[in-house]
Amino acid sequence: MLFTFSPYVFTSIEPSSTSFAPVVGPGMIVFAVVVNGAAILSVILLIQRFIKSVGKEKSQIGYLLLGFILMIGLIIVTIFLPVAFFKNINFVSYGPLYTLLFLLATAYAIVRHRFLDIRLIVARSVAFSLLLLIIIASYSITLFGISIFITNTIIQPVNLAIAIVSTIVVAFSFQPLKRLLEKITSSIFYKDAYNVNDLLENMSRLMSSTIDLEKLSERFLHKLFEEMKVEKSAVVLVHGQKITHFQTFGIDEKEIRNNQYLPGLIEHVFHKHQEKILIFDEMEESKEKNMLRKHGIYIILPIAVKRELLGGLIFGEKASGETYTSEDINVLKILSSELGIAVRNALSYQELKEFNIRLKEEVERATIRLRHANIRLKELDLLKDEFVSLASHELRTPMTAIKSYLWMALNKSPVKLDPTLQKYLDISYQSTERLITLVNEMLTISRIERKKVELQIKPFNLYDTINQVQEELKIKAEEKKISLILESSQKRVLIEGDKDKLREVLQNIVGNALKFTPEGGRISIKLATENQVVKIAVSDTGPGIPKEERHRLFEKFSRIEHSYANQGNIQGTGLGLYVSKQIAALHHGDISVESEVNVGSTFTVTLPIKQPKAGEHK
Repeated sequence: MLFTFSPYVFTSIEPSSTSFAPVVGPGMIVFAVVVNGAAILSVILLIQRFIKSVGKEKSQIGYLLLGFILMIGLIIVTIFLPVAFFKNINFVSYGPLYTLLFLLATAYAIVRHRFLDIRLIVARSVAFSLLLLIIIASYSITLFGISIFITNTIIQPVNLAIAIVSTIVVAFSFQPLKRLLEKITSSIFYKDAYNVNDLLENMSRLMSSTIDLEKLSERFLHKLFEEMKVEKSAVVLVHGQKITHFQTFGIDEKEIRNNQYLPGLIEHVFHKHQEKILIFDEMEESKEKNMLRKHGIYIILPIAVKRELLGGLIFGEKASGETYTSEDINVLKILSSELGIAVRNALSYQELKEFNIRLKEEVERATIRLRHANIRLKELDLLKDEFVSLASHELRTPMTAIKSYLWMALNKSPVKLDPTLQKYLDISYQSTERLITLVNEMLTISRIERKKVELQIKPFNLYDTINQVQEELKIKAEEKKISLILESSQKRVLIEGDKDKLREVLQNIVGNALKFTPEGGRISIKLATENQVVKIAVSDTGPGIPKEERHRLFEKFSRIEHSYANQGNIQGTGLGLYVSKQIAALHHGDISVESEVNVGSTFTVTLPIKQPKAGEHK
């Protein structure tokens, strides 16, 4: 610019027929290269930026580029070339007009597409300037009219100047006074700025602390109205082309509910718009724009989490009537992203809550079905117990008679029996004996499970009972060459209990030990008392019981495979230990087992010496 004032660009001025013509000097070449080069470079940079940009930015740069090309092109064609080559200065006076084209294009980008985001500043400046001119003109005209038509005097220029200066002072003091009044009346007319950081912090806290979808939507919109003065807004959730949920503020619900184009428009903004936002002022005239105009919608922002579209945010005009600034839009974009996460969490919570309700209903229905089934099972179980009890009674009498006749045939026959016949009778006798044992055990189980067992609690000497069991089983032990020993330091151990039932328990346990102890083995029965408790420990040198199978010992019809694999010829009902444990429990006692594979097992019966009275035992 300073170079143009040197004598090298224009060396002199020559008079022409109509005016004066500048004489171009050697510096014009340098000036042309610098100025035109800068202009061309600016155009290239603007074109590159225009190609790379999208959406609102593309429109802004497009209008800026158009105005700049028109201005530079006209200056070069009508001013630079005529002056440099033809010494023609006729179009130099049009230079400001060419600059005005650029300014108009830039102004359009500012007003239409918020270029530089100074639209509000420009609008306020223009409005203030116009206001100032109107005040000065009105005051001067009024003062001049009063002086001529009312006082019939002509106002002196000095007085008029003083009045105009006073008017200007008043005009300049108008804006501070206006701001003061706006601050006072902001709560009424909704014209107040907001702090972006405070708004984002408050909204983040609100969205992170609210999990219910209805409350989240309502509080979000209400907070936007308080802070940004958004008079009309809505949260709309969509699935496909259907609205699944919406919450409005300042908008009639029917406008959202009956708007069939809204879901498709939200989806279009999400998938087709690069900036993921639709602004009314930036839309071309179309059916969608008419729809937004009809419903007073200014902005549509999708609500999404990653690539999943959940819905959209709908905004109408501000209560102050001001347009949305770039700062407003950036804040709304941030809030829409955070709201997407909050809505996703709220939807997950709602799905979980609905699932819990359905699950509760299913559980209640299943509980009712199970309750009816349980009642029916109890009825069937009662019928089963009654049948087992009746069958056991009916079977025991004839089986006892068969056993007696078989015994007489074997031991009291007047003729000598054929060895083969005697073998068959002996097998029949043993089978009958096992069947009677099974019937008795089934009858006992039936009584126990129906709680019909009546214990005959009386004091008796437990040592004598154990001794009797030893004597009864001693013959069988001698047949298998097994040593059966009773070890006790006390010959008199008085306890309270049902002598016959406890005798049956001891027979079962010692009998089991005899079954599974191999020939040449050893079985010991130890009797000891400790703290009002008596313990009978039956130890054998049998095959032992694996740890993983011990829990099945006291179940009905249980058979321990390891034991039976080692003693394949042993048969049993699988009820003896179950019955024994139930009888011990009726005496407020227990049966425990310790075992080691290939070493042996120890079954310990624990009984209280004195039976507790009713209500003492839990």
